[in-house]
Amino acid sequence: MKSNYILVLGAAGNIGSKIAHELLAAGATVALAGRSRNRLQQFEGKATILEGDFSDDAFLQQAFAGATSLFLTIPDEHLANPAATAARLGKLLQGTPVTHIVNISNSIIYKAGAPTRLVAMEQELNKLLGVHIKHLRCANFFENLNWGLHTPYAPDLKLPYISSYEVASIAARHLLHPTFEGKTVEVLLGPRDYTMAELAAAAGVQYEQLPYTSENEFFYKPFNEGDFKVEARTKENTSVLTEPRFTLEYFLENDFVKQLA
Repeated sequence: MKSNYILVLGAAGNIGSKIAHELLAAGATVALAGRSRNRLQQFEGKATILEGDFSDDAFLQQAFAGATSLFLTIPDEHLANPAATAARLGKLLQGTPVTHIVNISNSIIYKAGAPTRLVAMEQELNKLLGVHIKHLRCANFFENLNWGLHTPYAPDLKLPYISSYEVASIAARHLLHPTFEGKTVEVLLGPRDYTMAELAAAAGVQYEQLPYTSENEFFYKPFNEGDFKVEARTKENTSVLTEPRFTLEYFLENDFVKQLA
């Protein structure tokens, strides 16, 4: 076993799978955890595959037992109670070799008068002892457009967007060389802010603002009414776009799922 043994949780997901590719390309010793072994088939023979659920204490304990560095992405259903989730992770991490954690968070830090769920989770994770944590506060992923290009967002609402390939590259670098100390935040805002009208036009369609529903009004309405706060854009947290795959154009050409009108 190499001195730095990296565990990727959610390795079958959009960001986790890309991080896995980055780590394996760099020759790292990697364990990849996910709910379905079938969804991790592309990594068979290249990494240790761990099939199990984030809700399963025994599974997480087994996964943590061999790792020194951890990529953490917390499933939505476990964000409802950040204090309980963080306390559970702290208990399961006790006595393991894990010293460094890279955690995915979001650049929207307040919404509807309160910290967003991922920022609230950061605050609870920061209470954990004996581990160094790097929180990556990311802009919206371009892949969000695949969940629905037309939404209740106002057409002129500007939000930062970033390539998940770029985030994966940065996360992998921190995991490969875990030199960060304490509990720190790195803000990743992508190349610029976009409106939904601009994103739709780039995809070759005219944006249609959808009405609120009883299920989504709580999410979209604070954005449209300006009741949110996003990390301030600086030169340091704005993407330089060192690779073509980090661009919106690459996403639209290679990963965008065209939707029916």
